[in-house]
Amino acid sequence: MARRTLLHIIPVLVAVLIASACDKFHTSDNGKLDGNWQLIQVDTLQSGQSADVRQQLIFWAVQADLLQMRARDHFSVFFRFRHNGQTLTLTDPVADVREISDSIIANPATIAHFGLSGLTETFQILQLTSSKMTLQSDLLRFHFRKY
Repeated sequence: MARRTLLHIIPVLVAVLIASACDKFHTSDNGKLDGNWQLIQVDTLQSGQSADVRQQLIFWAVQADLLQMRARDHFSVFFRFRHNGQTLTLTDPVADVREISDSIIANPATIAHFGLSGLTETFQILQLTSSKMTLQSDLLRFHFRKY
């Protein structure tokens, strides 16, 4: 009887341990911001003009406290970020150049391809749903769709 009870308890203990381990390592509390986003449109605030940029295949991937920007025919860039209510601040860009080595980006021109003008960029979050995101910097408004 004791052996039979033990055989029922062991799977329950294993399940409890796995569940508690998952909670311990879950470090992301970004809500709807987490996930993969494709940049689909960029608006220039000064002129009011818009550009459809879907064909450039620019993607942002968000998880934990890292944001990766990648584009077709361009190296990826990793940023640390802070998401506070209605703002998103990107800092500490690092180029992901796998053939050579990752390197800290010191020149803002290196990330201009992504529509960024500085090494630290703060966006106002205008819209954030489970499928759409709109961010605005001092110069540009970015429209994304979630994958």
